[in-house]
Amino acid sequence: MELSETMGMAYRLVRPQLTVMDVIKIRSSDGIRLTTSPFGITPEEYATNPPIYVGASVAWKNHPEKMPESVRAGLNRAIALSKACAGITGTVIHNGRLYPKKCIEQMKRARKGI
Repeated sequence: MELSETMGMAYRLVRPQLTVMDVIKIRSSDGIRLTTSPFGITPEEYATNPPIYVGASVAWKNHPEKMPESVRAGLNRAIALSKACAGITGTVIHNGRLYPKKCIEQMKRARKGI
């Protein structure tokens, strides 16, 4: 399995065929990860076929001074929205899919410019 070290994104794997060596390589890397999440899919989809995502860190992960200014501004806005929604807990079905309530509230506030 080959992954670009510059991806900086996560990609959903469709029924991945990973070997034990693939998993060991991923687990020992600071820049590559495997994750799963129940969010953004229906509870039934998660119960029967939970998604697996593979991702690679951005090039500046351990060097925040190299972070582009536009990314820094967006990150600061996201942090402010997250702090403004502190204390909102639980999950909710939104458009037929499961999400954290805090996530939905952050999206509402972001659209309104709050």
